[in-house]
Amino acid sequence: MVPTRELAKQVADNFESLSDNLQVMSIYGGVPYEKQERELSRGVDVVVGTPGRIKDLAEKKTLKLHELKHVVLDEVDRMLDMGFADIVEEVLKFAYDLNDESAKNPQTLLFSATTPDWVYKTAKKYMTDNYKVVDMVGRRVNRTAETVQHLAIKCNYSDRAATVGDVLQFYSGEHGRAMIFAPTKRDADELTVSSSIRQECHVLHGDIPQDKREMVLAGFREGKYKVLITTDVAARGLDIPEVDLVIQLEPPKDVDSYIHRSGRTGRAGRSGACVCFYKPRALADLRIVEQKAGIKFKRIGAPTLNDLVTAAAKDAAKSLESVDEGVLEKFKEAATGILEEKDAVDQLARALAVISGMKNVEERSLLTSAKGCRTYYFKTNMEIRGPGYVFMSLERRLGTSVREGVREMRFTTDKMGCVFDVSSNFIHYIEERWTDGKYDSLERATELPDIIEPSKESYDRGQGGRGFSRGGFGGGGMNRNRMDRRGGGGGGGFGRKNGNFRSGNGGKRPYGNGSFSNDNRNKRRRFND
Repeated sequence: MVPTRELAKQVADNFESLSDNLQVMSIYGGVPYEKQERELSRGVDVVVGTPGRIKDLAEKKTLKLHELKHVVLDEVDRMLDMGFADIVEEVLKFAYDLNDESAKNPQTLLFSATTPDWVYKTAKKYMTDNYKVVDMVGRRVNRTAETVQHLAIKCNYSDRAATVGDVLQFYSGEHGRAMIFAPTKRDADELTVSSSIRQECHVLHGDIPQDKREMVLAGFREGKYKVLITTDVAARGLDIPEVDLVIQLEPPKDVDSYIHRSGRTGRAGRSGACVCFYKPRALADLRIVEQKAGIKFKRIGAPTLNDLVTAAAKDAAKSLESVDEGVLEKFKEAATGILEEKDAVDQLARALAVISGMKNVEERSLLTSAKGCRTYYFKTNMEIRGPGYVFMSLERRLGTSVREGVREMRFTTDKMGCVFDVSSNFIHYIEERWTDGKYDSLERATELPDIIEPSKESYDRGQGGRGFSRGGFGGGGMNRNRMDRRGGGGGGGFGRKNGNFRSGNGGKRPYGNGSFSNDNRNKRRRFND
């Protein structure tokens, strides 16, 4: 017994490949009963199926289970979980006599890459006391394949589809193979029809008719298209070769699901990447996956403009090699005419851009994946206690108006710098006017350094405490003498409307541009450019 129809068909095919003398049959829903009943009446050696259809045929006595020699449960943690447990137990009652200890029950074999302790306890009901455990995974801390790189991208729902398209372009491209796991059927359907996905893709989930599901899976295996968008239907057991990239649209609540999904790549010694998207408020879910799966996510931003152009150019160059010589001859005359009038390198570059589908691209934040933003990396030679020093340095070189363009500030873990987003209309202004000082430098971030992420509580308070975002900067006042953040009430904010720092007492006292509240007094001081 296996949890999905696709896995049932795969396992049956594997049995058939072992010997021409084995009569093997796969049974699952979505197929008329009559056809399966006729085949069973002729006799079979191996039946591979899903619990629901096996139960139906056993109750009809078309499938006789009382003389079984072997019972195999694949993906046993799923089979004995709440969703399947009752049906599986009803099926097994046809094969086992649990009341008679002398009865000769079938040999029981249980398989899974993830076997929680409760699985062993439940399984003992169908196994003798001298059962054996063959552990090919071991008790190592990292429960995932060591050939898989685990990456995480923070992204709001509104930017997710476009960012997924960019991730596909950079990590997989037109010639690689990728699987995308969606939390719901609706999410899978919506992403499939999104214009952000440039590659040909198909969707696979429980609402797709069985014959279509088999065609979709076969086409993906054969490489007829490169992207499969699916729910957990394709997460377990399926052997799909040469998957370069797995994308999970959100951290799963069940950590074992993450392990199985990420295991679709990095197989047979190949390396692979698993990219997990998470919303700003879902950071805790990501950390739970890290803890229980024994992995460490590398926090990354959405692919940069330069990343996408480089990847697209490589893809386009590969596509040039696939053009048939007969077709090439038809275009040579037109190519000659173009080259007589225009620069050859310029026209080839334009052709590569058209082939890749990248006629125009929009820059994205490395912090949030929001479009129309550029992420900058500010560094200094001393520990930064709060955003005040950063804004003072920015204002001295760029003027107070720069405040309006800065978003989502995050400190580095060494507290010697920070990264923040700048809206597109301020980018040219910064590039023209900024010059590095003796202690402070500012550069365009090409990747995220190690940063301090805000806690969930910070988000719930509107980005108070140590979190810095559009909701505001809170967590302390300003020491007058040394520009250090000392104390002050949490929950204050940097007002986005006027670009003002607000007091640490909940952000109730507004101050003018470039003004900072004192710790506990109603004084204020202006810092001039």
